[in-house]
Amino acid sequence: MLHYFKFRQELFDPQPAREVYVKRQGGKGWPEQCPPVRAANSFGWDLLANFSIEFVKTRSGWRVEPDVVIESDFDWTASEGAEGIPLRQQFAWFWEKGQKLPHVISDHVYEQIKNQVKLSSYLFLKTDQNELLWMGDVPNVQRAWRPMTAVVDMDWYPASYPWHTVIELDPAEKRIEIKKGEAICRVMPIRRDTYLAQQMGQGEFDDFFTRGQEWLATHGQVQHAGTVDITRTYAKQMMKSKFVVLK
Repeated sequence: MLHYFKFRQELFDPQPAREVYVKRQGGKGWPEQCPPVRAANSFGWDLLANFSIEFVKTRSGWRVEPDVVIESDFDWTASEGAEGIPLRQQFAWFWEKGQKLPHVISDHVYEQIKNQVKLSSYLFLKTDQNELLWMGDVPNVQRAWRPMTAVVDMDWYPASYPWHTVIELDPAEKRIEIKKGEAICRVMPIRRDTYLAQQMGQGEFDDFFTRGQEWLATHGQVQHAGTVDITRTYAKQMMKSKFVVLK
């Protein structure tokens, strides 16, 4: 289970992913008409941009407009009995050349990552015991920017800040806009486990292949010699995962 707390309660919750993200013209053969593609598109939750911003490329590098910084709607203090104050969190910020914290970036490394920018989800996140959180791009969507992929130990790491995603801007672009409500990152919990791969033995493969031929003979629609259509039948028999946000 994914547990979250919002930096401010009027900000976006995680949203269950959708089957379709790209509006297409009429016709047949679009990727979104493929059941496995739709299943991948809708697997997980989307973290949404809470503000509309634009990245502008200049001679000295990228800048963000506007530079959004907000305060939490709760107070915090490190000292018991002292008066608390709200936390402050920037929405978008870049790596800094010569930075030492939160980690060192060498100058030659900075030249390779200077198109990267961090976007805050404004969500404090944790997972249940023995669950990791996969973070990455929305599948099958091409944009002028892309989130980096990461797997985070959120079951034991008590981050004291709202989680962010790192996105990389296309250096060929001059202006890149991210609109309020746009998915900036896809997340899904995965089990911490040992995953195995092994080739099937001959007997196991014979049973598998025979079962496949029997399924085709039972459920496939023969279009012409050697070609069987399984699209509708496959879609009806799919067992989809569900991603729900509890209120």
